[in-house]
Amino acid sequence: MLKKTGKILGVALLVIVVVIGVFFVRYQMMASNVIAQYRQIKTVDLSRVADGVYSGSFGDFLVYVKVEVTVKRRVIASIKVVDQRSGPGYEALATVDRIIKAQSPKVDAVTGASGSSMSIMIAVNRALTCGK
Repeated sequence: MLKKTGKILGVALLVIVVVIGVFFVRYQMMASNVIAQYRQIKTVDLSRVADGVYSGSFGDFLVYVKVEVTVKRRVIASIKVVDQRSGPGYEALATVDRIIKAQSPKVDAVTGASGSSMSIMIAVNRALTCGK
């Protein structure tokens, strides 16, 4: 009986280790995607962006965000977060103010919410570079 219990515990432990391993690999892949997308953000020449409202979104790594960026007189006038899914307290909405102040989608991330910050920056960059 003791041998059988040991085998069952061994198999259960193996299953737990495999599940944790798969989760860790998936987590690393998602984090790598966010960082790769973030690194692709280039300076946007706002003199080439016509006035209007532009939509952009990005979702991966446990975070999703959709934004509307309003451009007036060749400057980022406002950014509205239309939809966002992240953990409570990790919204990183200060990123919006930083982008408007810098007039660039690439700014310093909010401490403790870098995934949300990078997602907002990616979404704003997509809005400004991909059009309406």
